[in-house]
Amino acid sequence: MVNRALIICSTYTPLAAEFNEIRRIGLKNDYPLSVIDNIIGIKLSQYRRKMNGESKLTVIRCDKKKMYVELPFIRSSTLELKKKIKHLSNKLRPDLDIQFFTKPPPSTQAFFKTKDPIVKHMQSDVVYYIKCNDCSHSYIGKTEHQCLRRLYEHGAPKTIYQQQQCNHVSDDLSVSNNITELRRSSRIKNKTATVTTAPPPTTTDDDNNDNKNAKSSITRHEKETGHHMDWSNFQVTWQDNHYYRLLIKESLLIKTYEPELNKTTHSVPLLVFPDGLSRVLLPNPDL
Repeated sequence: MVNRALIICSTYTPLAAEFNEIRRIGLKNDYPLSVIDNIIGIKLSQYRRKMNGESKLTVIRCDKKKMYVELPFIRSSTLELKKKIKHLSNKLRPDLDIQFFTKPPPSTQAFFKTKDPIVKHMQSDVVYYIKCNDCSHSYIGKTEHQCLRRLYEHGAPKTIYQQQQCNHVSDDLSVSNNITELRRSSRIKNKTATVTTAPPPTTTDDDNNDNKNAKSSITRHEKETGHHMDWSNFQVTWQDNHYYRLLIKESLLIKTYEPELNKTTHSVPLLVFPDGLSRVLLPNPDL
């Protein structure tokens, strides 16, 4: 039956239909499907070897579908893998034309951190999450500036991160003291430095922060309820250097978790995901 199908079929479409009919008849006669497929594969391989030996393939001819496969380049191992994939393709899917392209493996530098990690309150371009110590209310926001500055605008006490900032400053000073003095000419060395003083600003940073604090829903929550936010344990849930993507990520988190202190449901319209995403696909702010 397999040889008959190979002789009468001129394209792969009727040949596949004949093979399916052979499988159906064989299953009705209690033949295992693995045995049927094995016989079809053997007969097909014999037929292809016969046709390749006698003449070029003229009976079965069609446009092959191209498939592109990406492989890591590891010298002889990659070449051996190409041969095995090509061999399996010729046996199982002769209608495929597999094209391989390789890429170099990741460099050694990718496995090691060359820079010290940035502490979370000094990170920027992030989506952050903060909750109340005395109730279940929470807030999700985004900032392009350092988290420290944004939390101050929400009304965080400035004494929380001063110790950590002092530690960073002391480390920088200790490093700078170990650096030897650069050689300079006597003309530059004896030159007196001129110091210019700027006039005092009319408005201070504290005044600007007070104006922003009055508009913050976190500040209003603390004043109205007498509760205290968990400033030291806020979480950085997402990070993105692109401003619009940062807005989308904030909107997805607000839409999904619905924090009580957020006055809006989204920062930008969610055109692709108007109903939001499942919590399984989003980072968990509580972790």
